[in-house]
Amino acid sequence: MPPSDAAAHYQAFPSRESILAALARRGADLAHLTPDHLAPFDQLHTGGAAATQALIARLSPAAVDHVLDLGSGLGGPARQLVAAAGCRVTGVDITPRFVADAAFFTERTGQADRVAFREASVTALPFPDGSFDAAWHIHLAMNVSDKATLYAEAFRVLKPGGRLAIDDPVRGQGDLLFPVPWAAEANTSHLATEQELVAALAAAGFQHVNVEDVTEQAVAWFAEIARTRKPGRPGTPLDVMAAHHRANLESGAARIVSILAEKP
Repeated sequence: MPPSDAAAHYQAFPSRESILAALARRGADLAHLTPDHLAPFDQLHTGGAAATQALIARLSPAAVDHVLDLGSGLGGPARQLVAAAGCRVTGVDITPRFVADAAFFTERTGQADRVAFREASVTALPFPDGSFDAAWHIHLAMNVSDKATLYAEAFRVLKPGGRLAIDDPVRGQGDLLFPVPWAAEANTSHLATEQELVAALAAAGFQHVNVEDVTEQAVAWFAEIARTRKPGRPGTPLDVMAAHHRANLESGAARIVSILAEKP
């Protein structure tokens, strides 16, 4: 998906104003938010904050590390990472609204000294070689057609010994239902197979590529959401996308994988 198309697609996701209104209804102090307050709204990926926490444990950054968040969205995972590990995080995203809102919410959580966001393409990162100790991306590659450049850029900006952690959907067996959270139709989806992602990582120079299938956890997360959903709540376009994504996971047409790789 070209950057302009991806940015346009994600404009349909919740706005800053709607998130603040929902938080106010929950009685949150809007001037002093926490990552936990924001988690229901700023973790725009399968598994939510629990999946983010699992990837934090997998990446296991040190407090002195500087981590690059590729496709940082509203900044929820970055804020959760800083709260858990005490490291610094720089996030990049091509959606201007996400970058602005991520910075806004980070100010409200008091983490602006540890987390920063920039509008940039993940295939043309505005950083010198060897800038980061670690990097991650959560539900990103399905929006990037040029995975060779995505991982070449990630490799370039990592220091030797730097780790890259990934939590992403991949293509399984069978036909996919659309729309899904990352694409309205098949021609704007760039879902790769697990084998294609691993091959792209290896071609970029990454070693010790370890893959874990976490589809079962994702399906259980969807089931819990369905169990706690209020009866009779009207569906939204995002609900339709989520329902299709769940159906794709349950049918095996899509899977979720967690990957850890290292720059030698």
